[in-house]
Amino acid sequence: MAQKVTVYFATNRMPLTDGSGAIIDFGSELGPIDGTAVRFGSAEASVTATSSSFISGSLYVAPEQLIGPTIQRGSRDIFEKLRQDMQDGGRPTLVVIHGFSNTFKEAIERAATIINFYGIDANVFAFTWPSIGTLLPTPLPYNDYFHDRSTARASGVAIARTMRILYDFIDNLPHQALCRQPLHLICHSMGNYAFRYAVQALMQVPQGEPREYVRTVDSPAPDAQERPLPALVALPTEAPDPNRLRRTFDQIVLAAADEDEDAFDDARELRYLPRLGTRVTVYHTQKDWILSTLSSVTKFNGPRLGVDGPENMAMISDKVTAVDVSDAIDPRHDFQSHQYYRIFPAVRDDIVAVLAGERQDKIADRDRTDMQRYRLQAPPRGTRRRTR
Repeated sequence: MAQKVTVYFATNRMPLTDGSGAIIDFGSELGPIDGTAVRFGSAEASVTATSSSFISGSLYVAPEQLIGPTIQRGSRDIFEKLRQDMQDGGRPTLVVIHGFSNTFKEAIERAATIINFYGIDANVFAFTWPSIGTLLPTPLPYNDYFHDRSTARASGVAIARTMRILYDFIDNLPHQALCRQPLHLICHSMGNYAFRYAVQALMQVPQGEPREYVRTVDSPAPDAQERPLPALVALPTEAPDPNRLRRTFDQIVLAAADEDEDAFDDARELRYLPRLGTRVTVYHTQKDWILSTLSSVTKFNGPRLGVDGPENMAMISDKVTAVDVSDAIDPRHDFQSHQYYRIFPAVRDDIVAVLAGERQDKIADRDRTDMQRYRLQAPPRGTRRRTR
C-alpha cells in the first residue's frame, strides 16, 4: 500500500515558472543571486516498498514578498509548520542533503523514500541543491559530474543561509513555543561536499553584516524594507572563526561521502563539523564504485572519505565514528555500492540506532576494529533489501 509522505524543502535551484509566473518546478542550475537566494516549500511523494513517485500538483512554494508594505517570509511559513508538528506531535526532523545526479523531483522522492524505509516517526526536510538528473545508469563522468561538483561547491552559502535563517527563527520564539525535539542530518555522496562549504560559510561573517549571526531579509529586522537584500553573499569580513559554529543537530550521518579522506584533519574542510552536532557517524566501503573509480580516479579527487573512512581517527574529534558497511551490502543489488544507506536493511538498522542515540559501542551487529571504527556484520541469508 502506498504511503503519502510530505517533504518540506529549501532550495537554491533556479525556479521554473508557467505562463502566469507561478513556480511549477526547480531546475538544475543555480538560482537567483548566484545561487545564494533560497526558496522554501513542501511537496508530496507516494512511496511503496518498491517505488517512490512525486505527486503531481503537490508542490507548494511558500510565498515571499521581501519588499513593500507587507513582508512575507517563506522560511517562517515552513519553519512554523515544522515547529508545530515537532511540538504537538513530539516528532524530530530529519534533514537530508542529496548527492549528485538528482532532479528537484527526484530529491523529493529520495527524501520520502528514506523516511519511509527507515520507519521512524519523524518529519523530513530536504535541502536540494542544483544537480542534473540523468536517465543513464551512471551519470556522464565528464559532464554531469563536473557540473554538479561546481554547483555543490557554490551551494554552501545557501545551505549556511538556511541554517542562519533557522537560528533567527528559533531565537525569536517565545519560551513556550520551543519544540525541544532534535534535528538530525544525513548527507549523501556529493551532498557532503556541499555541506563542507556550508561549514566554511558558517565560520565567516557575510559581507555587510556586523552581527555574529547574519540578519537576513527573513529576519524581523526593523529596516528590512529599506535594506531588502543584505548579506546574500558570504565574502568574509574577517578570518573564519570556528567559535561561530552553533550546535544545530543531534546526530550527523555522512553516507558514501564524496569528500577527501583527510577532510576531518583540515580546517578548510570538515575539521570543525563536529561542533555542529552531538555526534558524527561516517559510513563507508571500498566497494563504492562511484567514489573509488568515478570520483577518486577519473576525477583526480584523491582518496575519498566514503571509501576508507577518516584517514587518521587518532587525530580528529572523538565525536566522529566510522562504520564500514562492506559486509552488509551486496553489489548484485546495488552494482555501484553507493546507495546502501537507503537500500539495505542492515545499514538502515544501524543508522536508525544512531539516530535513536544508542551508544556506538552498544549498537548491535557491529564488530569493533579500531579506535572509533566498526564493521557491520553480514546480515542473515535471505534478508530482504529495499528495491528501487
